[in-house]
Amino acid sequence: MTTSLKNEFLLNPAIRYLNHGSFGACPKPVFAEYQRWQLELERNPIDFFTRQLKGLFTRETGGPLEVARSQLSEFVGADPIGMIFTPNVTIALNILAHSIPLAEGDEVLTTNHEYNTILETWKQKCEKTDAILRQVDISLPLGTQADFVDHFWTEVTANTKVILLSHITSATALVLPIKEICRRARKAGIITIVDGAHAVGQLDLDLIDLDADFYTSNCHKWLLTPKGTAFLYVHPDQRESLEPMVISWAEIFEPSFALRHEMWGTRDMAGFLSIPAALEFRKNHDWDQVARTSREIVYHYRKEFAALIGIDVICDESWLAQMAAVLLPTDADSLKLWRFLWDEHMLEAMITQWQDKPILRLGFNGYNDSSDMDELFEAVRSFFKL
Repeated sequence: MTTSLKNEFLLNPAIRYLNHGSFGACPKPVFAEYQRWQLELERNPIDFFTRQLKGLFTRETGGPLEVARSQLSEFVGADPIGMIFTPNVTIALNILAHSIPLAEGDEVLTTNHEYNTILETWKQKCEKTDAILRQVDISLPLGTQADFVDHFWTEVTANTKVILLSHITSATALVLPIKEICRRARKAGIITIVDGAHAVGQLDLDLIDLDADFYTSNCHKWLLTPKGTAFLYVHPDQRESLEPMVISWAEIFEPSFALRHEMWGTRDMAGFLSIPAALEFRKNHDWDQVARTSREIVYHYRKEFAALIGIDVICDESWLAQMAAVLLPTDADSLKLWRFLWDEHMLEAMITQWQDKPILRLGFNGYNDSSDMDELFEAVRSFFKL
């Protein structure tokens, strides 16, 4: 990665930023577009919401919000009618937990690699209805993706109503083979929910072909948009039954399926309106090549870290995108390491845990260069005195 590309971003040049899986960085021209829309709002709020954005009261189409929706939908292979803008994946999955009915004995099937707050959301949902949240044990290291699908499917029962899976798991950074799971689930009449929080911007998506009932992803991790920019895509079969989480004027006027679910009263839409600028930035900087290079660097360094620590890698490269998890020594103090990396080296890196196993999650994007990884490597070596 070149210094000139790093200079396209607003990141403090004094830090090493390697935790895009939590929050990615926003390029300068995309952030400028974000602020331009915020200023446009403040110049005449009534005009902005009722005429420029269009749709809420007038049922007109073709405003900038619909342009952003159309471009994002094209990028992820989705029907724009079913594309709802949300601030983040957590809210999208809470919308679904609010809307999807469960009865006593119904089962929500997931894995032991899912994000803890999402598990808690569905745990509380199940407790209120006497449904069951069940996690399929997926142990490490992993075998083939076909083995994963077969193993997961053996846990499906007649009571399984919902399958909830990450496209890319958070702590372990695994790209799960969700397409085959979705195919089998549709044939069996089971609702599929895909938590794609890390996917858009890392993976080539074709949501119509994927055929999940619900798919949600954060644009502010890897797609280079401002923070608070995400989407929920709803399959045509589920649109009529999905209930809005917030009742607003859109529930009365019903201008469109998407607006009915995303207009929550007064809110800042500038992040969503900046999506076209983020897509243009990626196009202008050959982001497909950026992503390929980023993957190669992640693959190289995860082997280097695993060898340094003396622990085998958890999977082959077919399971990975631009992130990779490296297991740390079982007695490692994760919080102490995280603080050490920042306090001593100004390194922002993800130190997390899975099943009580401490993990270093590596990630690499266009605003990084190999010296960032080298610095992280030496810092980890120093911490463990290796």
